[in-house]
Amino acid sequence: MLKFYKDTSDIFTKRVERKLEEMVVAHKLITVDNATSLPQKLRTYSLPILTDGHEVWKSEGEIDDFLETLHQDLLLSYRMQSDSCVIDPDNPDQCL
Repeated sequence: MLKFYKDTSDIFTKRVERKLEEMVVAHKLITVDNATSLPQKLRTYSLPILTDGHEVWKSEGEIDDFLETLHQDLLLSYRMQSDSCVIDPDNPDQCL
């Protein structure tokens, strides 16, 4: 699950929140009051931070790049799924 830590709601954080919602990926939005409420391993970074529990993206550029790559991977995955049917012209009730 992705976790997005932020301390303010600005244009960038709202855009990230919207992207996560639109991609329908498991995520949690966490507003941080002070650095001590962050997990220990994240306290050395400035907010906003995006993490999957293993990797940490800690700048707007890194977060944007990761989300764009994830978005492209999801689109490719959706395209690879075979939910279509090519109608048999001789028997329109059947797929080829």
